[in-house]
Amino acid sequence: MRFRFCWDVDCPDWLLAEIATLSKLSSVKLRLLAAAVAKGCYGQPLSYDVVTKLSSDAKLAEKEAQAVVAAVRWVLESAAGAVVAAAVLDSELQQLGLPKEHAAAITKVYGDHHQQLLQHLRHTSLKAGGDVNWSSRVMGLAVGGTQKPIVRLSLQNGPSTPTTLTVTPSQLHALIQELTEARQMMESIH
Repeated sequence: MRFRFCWDVDCPDWLLAEIATLSKLSSVKLRLLAAAVAKGCYGQPLSYDVVTKLSSDAKLAEKEAQAVVAAVRWVLESAAGAVVAAAVLDSELQQLGLPKEHAAAITKVYGDHHQQLLQHLRHTSLKAGGDVNWSSRVMGLAVGGTQKPIVRLSLQNGPSTPTTLTVTPSQLHALIQELTEARQMMESIH
């Protein structure tokens, strides 16, 4: 089943697995935790003490508490990035099995922090504008006495440190195919 907050694809399996863990928290504690996570996405760092305090009543192990934080963060950022309405997010979280009160808690936080999350995502997303320098270089990599071709791709935006990616020819082919499909999907939306 496709979910809008998952960018119109299936919900990741790991998130489905965390729905039960999210349900262990009270809806009030989940709302407070989600608010702290939302603020951690775009501003003040998330305090480990806050996470421990809010998850202690549910007797969550440390790894479970970390998984809850990761799940809430992913839901908030994905929903904001996909520009999902709060009512849609609420409905979809319930479809995934999250109790109504818990879905409402996350949705309330999402609604309260939506603009800040969007602004943060826009600020931290990869942007192509201004002086962008792209380069590629085909090189050989010695493997077991033979030369294997690799491709080094580099992107530099202004005076920043370049971002470099090294791939094999088959990985480059797959990357080009996926980017082409992504462009076609984006063009079909607009």
